[in-house]
Amino acid sequence: MSPIRVGIIGLKPIPTGEDISNQPGYWAGAAHLPALRAMPEDYEIVAVCNSSVESATTAIKQHGLPESTKAYGNQDDLANDPLVDLVIVSVNVGKHVLLAKPALEKKKDVFVEWPLAAGLAQSEELAKLASAAGVRTSVGVQARADPLVVKVKEIVESGRIGQVTNSSVWISSGVLPYGAWTEGARYYLDFKSGGNNFFIYFGHFLDSFTHVLGDFAELQAIMKSTVSSIAIFNTKGVLINPAHPKTSPDQVLVQGILESGAVASISVRKPKAEIDGASFRWIISGTEGEAEVVIPRSHWQFGEVKRTLRLKIGENETQNVDFLYGDEFESKVPAIAANVARQYRAFAKGDTETFATFESALKTHRLLDRIIRAAGWESF
Repeated sequence: MSPIRVGIIGLKPIPTGEDISNQPGYWAGAAHLPALRAMPEDYEIVAVCNSSVESATTAIKQHGLPESTKAYGNQDDLANDPLVDLVIVSVNVGKHVLLAKPALEKKKDVFVEWPLAAGLAQSEELAKLASAAGVRTSVGVQARADPLVVKVKEIVESGRIGQVTNSSVWISSGVLPYGAWTEGARYYLDFKSGGNNFFIYFGHFLDSFTHVLGDFAELQAIMKSTVSSIAIFNTKGVLINPAHPKTSPDQVLVQGILESGAVASISVRKPKAEIDGASFRWIISGTEGEAEVVIPRSHWQFGEVKRTLRLKIGENETQNVDFLYGDEFESKVPAIAANVARQYRAFAKGDTETFATFESALKTHRLLDRIIRAAGWESF
C-alpha cells in the first residue's frame, strides 16, 4: 500500500541555534516531523505551506526534506495540489477554520491540532464541513494513543477494579510560567482565543478522562482567574509589557455524576511549583480496587517518560503496571513526539479507538462549553 502523501501547514524555519521543543509555534517541527519520519512506510511528506513560499522553502531546506517537496504560501494552493492526500494544520487555533476549510472543500483528509477550533461554534463548523466532505479527520488529542491511557481504559473496561464508583483528579499547571510570559504566546492569556490553560492544558486531560470513563451526566463548575495581568518578555528576555491583561482562568473545579453513575471531581490549580512534583494525579476507584496515574511536572499529552500507573486490587499489595510492553515508539522518537507518532500509526490503520476524529473531539468541546456555562462564564 502506498504511503499517505502529506502536506504540512505550519512547519516553520528554525531560528539559528535555538531549541524549538518548548517554544510556541514550532510544534510541527518538534513533534509532527519526527513522528511522520518514524514511519516512512505509512507517510510521505510532499508539501509544506507557510505564510509565504519563501518561508516554506526555507523550512524544507532546514528540516532536510527532499528537494521534490512542494513549497506553498497559501492554503488554497496546497488544497489544490492533487498529490496531497492529508493536510496537517499545526498553527495557532485561531487560524484552524481558515486553513482547514479549503482542504475539506477539496475533499482531502485533514489533521488539525487541538483544540479543534477557537470555541464551540467554530468547532461545530469544522465538524460539519468534514461530515459534508465525507473525508477522514483527526484531531491532536494524542494522549488517547498513549499506552498509559490505553492501559487505563483496558483496566476499567475489563472490570479489574470492579464497577467504577468515584474518580478524583488533581491537576497543577505549575509547569507553565507564573509571573512572566512569552511574547509569541500572548493568545494563551486570552480566554476568548480558545487556546489557553483551560482549553489546552486542561482540555487535553479532559479528553482522556471522558475517553476512559465517559461523559458527565450532570456537573457543577467554578472557574476563576486569580492573576489578572502578567509580564510579557520577548525571546531575548527583554520586557515588552509589565502588565499584559490575562482573562483565561487559572483555577478550575468540576464535580458531578458521570453517565455511568460514578461520582467525579477534577481540581485544577495554578501554583508557582507543586509541593509533590506532580502535574497530574488521577485516581479511579471501583468496587474491587483502585488505579492511580501520576504524571510528574509536564503536560498530560507529552507522554512524560516518568509517568506511572499503579493498581491495587482488594487487600493485595499495590503493583506498578507496565503499560509500555511491546511499544515501538517510546525509544524510537523524541519523547515529545511519541504520542503523536502513535496517533499517526492509528490513523494509518484506521484505528479510531486511539485517535480522535473531528466528531469525537467535538464531544470534548461540548463538555468544555458545558463547564464554561456551569461556571457562569460566557460561552462562545
